[in-house]
Amino acid sequence: MSGSMVMVAVKDPAHADELARVACQMAKGTGAELMAISVAEIGPALPLDADAEILDQAAKQALQRAAQVACEVCGSKIKSTLVRARAAGPALVDEAREHHASLLVMGYHGRLGIGQIFLGSCVQYVATHAPCRVLLEITPAVSHEHRRE
Repeated sequence: MSGSMVMVAVKDPAHADELARVACQMAKGTGAELMAISVAEIGPALPLDADAEILDQAAKQALQRAAQVACEVCGSKIKSTLVRARAAGPALVDEAREHHASLLVMGYHGRLGIGQIFLGSCVQYVATHAPCRVLLEITPAVSHEHRRE
């Protein structure tokens, strides 16, 4: 993968650490560049360029955390980008294509719902449309008892 790009998708600052570590290990092992991306999903009621700092807050925090971990693990700076989109899946695929990513690292938290019966709508979209390999880091689902504590 020399001369290539490992892209890591981060959404939640609490999970950015592990994803950034995995991406750093992949990039170090292959000599690839490293880039973190976070997609701020904006609902249809607002324009994508709405001037509301709160819309980007979680994405910015996740990118900052990924950058900090990358500096500690890889010993270098990481490129990062924040994208606003209606849906994360297509935005991640577009960014992977635009930046010629050879690998996209992303997480899945095991939350199930109507649109997420198997892996989740974002993960399913990326897995079937990505122009590169996709590495899925699955974190254990948190039980309902632990959520209440």
